[in-house]
Amino acid sequence: MLGIPFEFERIPVNRFPAGNLPDRCIIDIPSGHVNIGIGSRASGDAAARNIIECALLCNRGLLDAMVTAPLNKKYFQAAGFDFPGHTEFLAHLAGAQEIAMAFLTDRLKVVLATIHLSLRDVIESVTAELVYRKLHILLTEFRKLGLPCSRIAVAGLNPHAGESGIMGTEDEAQIAPAVARAQKAFPDASIHGPLPADTLFYRAYKGEFDAVLAMYHDQGLAPIKLIGFGDTVNVTLGLPFIRTSVDHGTAYDIAGKGIAKNNSMNSAIHWALRLSRSRSEG
Repeated sequence: MLGIPFEFERIPVNRFPAGNLPDRCIIDIPSGHVNIGIGSRASGDAAARNIIECALLCNRGLLDAMVTAPLNKKYFQAAGFDFPGHTEFLAHLAGAQEIAMAFLTDRLKVVLATIHLSLRDVIESVTAELVYRKLHILLTEFRKLGLPCSRIAVAGLNPHAGESGIMGTEDEAQIAPAVARAQKAFPDASIHGPLPADTLFYRAYKGEFDAVLAMYHDQGLAPIKLIGFGDTVNVTLGLPFIRTSVDHGTAYDIAGKGIAKNNSMNSAIHWALRLSRSRSEG
């Protein structure tokens, strides 16, 4: 139907080869009745089964990395998978105890302290323990993946990073102690924060910091998507295998029309190859 202009092999998932894969192949995972551009319980179930099979093959060491396309969370959950998204589902499948969501471009790299939470819940969730754990996984995983992490900036939660408690006490009470703890645990890294988020991302983009730990979803994603939309790649830190993903949604309204841009998928594939090489060499 797609008119793919090259030959490829079709391999049933239950006959996945233990050795090298053919240069071009499609792993055939049967799905229910799915209509192009229309989300349904069947499409959510098909997406989930592809994730499960791919993660299983990665866990078994038969694949070095997985690259995920966008996931519609509504239909994913309608199919009976009670997870906010890929990241949490993959952590469950891999048995990962601590994960973090990272977004990478060549000039700006952002890790999130909290992921799919409402702003009301973020305030309660940003504790000194949480911030330290995310700094720990950032510094540990970036090194494994060959990513620079000698200069880390931690964003404040409140405007002006709380302005010495005038605009909120969370920055002094929760974030600052976590930064101090991380500085002791990683003496070879320069860790700064909490810093006002309104200028922090520009400073990181200009090269002052290797990576930024953002406190919540939109705080970190708005700036990185502004400068790198279509090229930004989502990476899950803490999994036993490499997982990258696109930075956009499912866009059912343009499905099958041949007008979707493939930049982000290309970037996700290239980053998966790059990170896989770095991990194997490390």
